Amino acid sequence: MKIIYFLNSYPTQHKIVAHDEMIEMSRRGHQITVISVWGGERNLIKSAPFKIIYLKQTIRLFNLLSLFLKYWFKSLQHLFFLRKYLGIREAINFFSNYPDLGVKSADRIHCHFASNAALRGYLISKFFNIPFSCTGHHSELIRYPEPYLEELILQAKPFITISNYKKKVLMRKFSLSEDKIEVNYCGVDTEYFNRKGVPYPKDFNIISVTALRHVKGVKYLIEACSILKNKNIPCSCLIIGGGKDFEILNKYILDLNLHNCVKLLGPIHPEKIRDYLLQVSVFVLPSLSEGIPISLMEAMAMELPVIATNITGIPELIDDGKNGILVEPKDSITLAQVIERLIKNPDLCKKLGRLARAKIEKDFNLKRNVKVLEELLLNS
Repeated sequence: MKIIYFLNSYPTQHKIVAHDEMIEMSRRGHQITVISVWGGERNLIKSAPFKIIYLKQTIRLFNLLSLFLKYWFKSLQHLFFLRKYLGIREAINFFSNYPDLGVKSADRIHCHFASNAALRGYLISKFFNIPFSCTGHHSELIRYPEPYLEELILQAKPFITISNYKKKVLMRKFSLSEDKIEVNYCGVDTEYFNRKGVPYPKDFNIISVTALRHVKGVKYLIEACSILKNKNIPCSCLIIGGGKDFEILNKYILDLNLHNCVKLLGPIHPEKIRDYLLQVSVFVLPSLSEGIPISLMEAMAMELPVIATNITGIPELIDDGKNGILVEPKDSITLAQVIERLIKNPDLCKKLGRLARAKIEKDFNLKRNVKVLEELLLNS
């Protein structure tokens, strides 16, 4: 298949879930083109087995003329359709990009996140009469839904979400039948994210890979480290990720006198994450809101014991007490107690890590889940 992926931005500082999926789809012989609506961190592109097109933010007058000469009545109708969602100027701008995007010859448009890029993927699919599908994730479905979300769900063939939790929420919210939404977990490359017998470090180290925003709950991990320090329990903590709360959290670390044991490393290139995961003892994700995070899957694939919050779809990934430990959000005291328990019980750490890896291999394996996606796209 020739598949056009519409994404809000590509690439970004934090690896988006579509990246590994597109790589694997390319390996399976599909021709992938990425259309990035709002640009991206182009300096992060080293090599990619697919073409990347960035939408122009200026009106392409020659393109507009050619479209109206070839499909004058259809173009006029379509512009009125676009105007309903984008406003007149943005409708004209987006429509004038059509000839540069190569969509006419595509077999399918697929989008990740049911928001801006998915809307544009849906709109252009109507003009060229191409199948449109979408994978919805979390915040754009639950916390910040767009007014056109229901239409995207109804028009997508198929509409996919990444957890049973979110499927149930959407079914209830929009009174949808069971068959209108498919569930397909995201996955990680278990061959790449593999400990391969590398021993765990002698000193106990914590890592968290997440965005530095209030909703990610990093504050509570920092507080848990403070509790451990006040109990004279030695450990260090690395926090990888960028975001608008970087300076706020850095000041909080200084205020708690934790600068020697808690480090904010900022965003790290995705290819280096595995190396960091080999150097630590436990992975902690203290989020207040999440889908089923890729960073958590990567840590579990690396046989790390994981601690995460008992929210939304995370219990579909972590069986509490079996392949990881769940805590309630905003509870730094319990989080510190669980970390202390793992510090004092290295055998439990190894057991949790081993079973975490098994869970990823079974249910969150990239190759398996991309195969499921491929079948969904071919048969819809």
